[in-house]
Amino acid sequence: MQGVALLDRELLDAESVCRHLVPVGSVFAFLADRRRDLFPDDVFADLFSGVTGRPSVPADVMAAVIVLQKLYGLSDRDTAEAVRCDLRWKVACGLALTDPGFHPTTLLYWRRRLAASAAPNRIFDAVREVIAETGVLKGRTRRALDSTVLEDAAWPPRTRSPS
Repeated sequence: MQGVALLDRELLDAESVCRHLVPVGSVFAFLADRRRDLFPDDVFADLFSGVTGRPSVPADVMAAVIVLQKLYGLSDRDTAEAVRCDLRWKVACGLALTDPGFHPTTLLYWRRRLAASAAPNRIFDAVREVIAETGVLKGRTRRALDSTVLEDAAWPPRTRSPS
C-alpha cells in the first residue's frame, strides 16, 4: 500500500515546530503550502499496478524531493541526506522531525518508473503550470558568470618600478 501523508500532525511535525525558520517566498515554503495540490496521488497512479505494489513514500513527498534535488543539483545520496537532516526539506515534504528519510536508491526507483511512463515529465510540468499561472517567478532571473578573470585597476598586480 502506498504511504500516505496523515492529515493529523505528529507531535514533532517539522512544519508545525519550525516552519517559522523557512523563509517566506522560498521554494521550501512554496512546496510546503502547495505540495499536495501540485502532486496528488492520482497523478501517479499509473506508475504502480496491483502486481508491483505501491511505494512506501507518498507521491507528493517524492515529487517535492525530486524538484528540490533538481533545483540544487544534488546526487541521490546527498538528496537522501538532505531529506533526513535538513529542516527546510522536512518542512517542504511534510515530514516529522524524526523521519529517517529513505535509501538513496528510492530516487532511482521513482525516476525509472517516471521515465518508462507515458508522462515522464509530469512533476516538472505541474511546477511549470503553477509558475505560468501565478507568475511566482516573474521578474526573477538568474545570471551566471563564467570564470573569466576581468581586468581592472587592481589587475595585474603592480610590479615594482626600478629606482
